[in-house]
Amino acid sequence: MMTDFRHLNHTISPAATELPEAWQRCLSRLGDYTAMVVRALNLRPQAATLYRQTTQHLLVRLTLPTEHVILRIAPEDDLAAHVTFLRGLALEGLPGARIIQRDLSKAFTPFAYTLESFVAGQTAAELSDDHLLHSVARQAGRALRRLHRQRMPRPGRPTISGRWPWQSWRAVLMAIGQRLAGPPVLQLVFAPAEIQALQTVLNDARLDTATPVLIHGNFGPQAVRCTVGGQHAHLEALEEPGWFISGDGLFDLAFGLRAHLPAAWREGLYEGYCSAGALSQAETERLHALRLLACAWSACDRYARGLPHEADAGEARRLLSAFEVAPIESA
Repeated sequence: MMTDFRHLNHTISPAATELPEAWQRCLSRLGDYTAMVVRALNLRPQAATLYRQTTQHLLVRLTLPTEHVILRIAPEDDLAAHVTFLRGLALEGLPGARIIQRDLSKAFTPFAYTLESFVAGQTAAELSDDHLLHSVARQAGRALRRLHRQRMPRPGRPTISGRWPWQSWRAVLMAIGQRLAGPPVLQLVFAPAEIQALQTVLNDARLDTATPVLIHGNFGPQAVRCTVGGQHAHLEALEEPGWFISGDGLFDLAFGLRAHLPAAWREGLYEGYCSAGALSQAETERLHALRLLACAWSACDRYARGLPHEADAGEARRLLSAFEVAPIESA
């Protein structure tokens, strides 16, 4: 049984001022905090490694006598949306990690954490074979359509108490846009007239949705874990949901169809999503508007991170030129 976890502690340079204090604390004392949780949950790990670091969480893999488990530490996030999303997957019988233990209170540790089952495999973003990518994208599309059958109380995200603050889906969309394409990046990628046109799309009445459903909120190949055997790929889990996990399900599809993603992925995802039934005319028009916003915001996000953004920006402009504003209905 392992009792010393100090190898997980990271030395943080004093020059790393861009790293928030909560992240610095969690990284520098990761081994100490892991030991606290291990003792509290009476676990008996044989090994512990920093498995992955996402934009929101630190994932420590603990090797128990019979299985691996994941300790998910959230330096700043309260994990309420993450827990709600995983519960939603379980309710629909969809593949995803299983929550073993959780503590979102921050009473015992200065962060929220969960203990989850370990899901083996690789993300679809790591697949280089178009046939395999298309196959797993079709499976992911079918899973998304099932996920979007689960209705939610309100758009947005819950609090740790399970309550859902009131906000409209349009307000959630605006918040997503601010997170991905806030100033001044938006002004660096798009011209003033294009920015005004994007605002017109955001205010289009067709984006209103009366029934919020469970969504992933940051969907793409990086959110799909799969295993590969020969010429077959199998969907193992949907993972790493976004900040907002309730709204219009078509936003997930739109985000998964961003122009910079491989064609095999986009084709398979759309085919899988529509395999249970074609989209209606209203849904098709809504998807067009959401794809436009998703590509525009993605272009800005990728530009800010120093990644190629031209494909998303070009697709946003193409969709914008074909977009027709919905007529205002007379009283």
